[in-house]
Amino acid sequence: MPSNPSNSVAPVNGTTAGTTAGTTANNTNSPSIPFPTSDNPPTLVEQVQEKTTEAVKPVVEKLAVIKEQAASKLSSGASQAVTKLGEHSERLYISQAKLLDTCRIQVRRQPMTMLGLAVATVVALGVLFGRQTR
Repeated sequence: MPSNPSNSVAPVNGTTAGTTAGTTANNTNSPSIPFPTSDNPPTLVEQVQEKTTEAVKPVVEKLAVIKEQAASKLSSGASQAVTKLGEHSERLYISQAKLLDTCRIQVRRQPMTMLGLAVATVVALGVLFGRQTR
């Protein structure tokens, strides 16, 4: 490129810069730059980060919605499980109380039979767990 701007041919208002008197040459290196022309243009890394952020933003929003839906489903499922567990626990407690009452009644009616049954149970368990495998 020539170092003297008056010798270069650059159109200014339909004429050349060197031939028109009183007109200064408009010597811009790149008149139609597709990128921003600020003093500190963004680096390629910053541009990639911006594009990536723009591309990922809808995905992040969608994941946030899915996360909230999953959390609400999990919460409702957990509350249903707690309710069911409470119901079954109450039923089990009532059954246990009824069985204990039945046992008390049987022991009061037939104390010797219940004592014999208890001794037989202890002996049977002693034989089963007392075996040593060699």
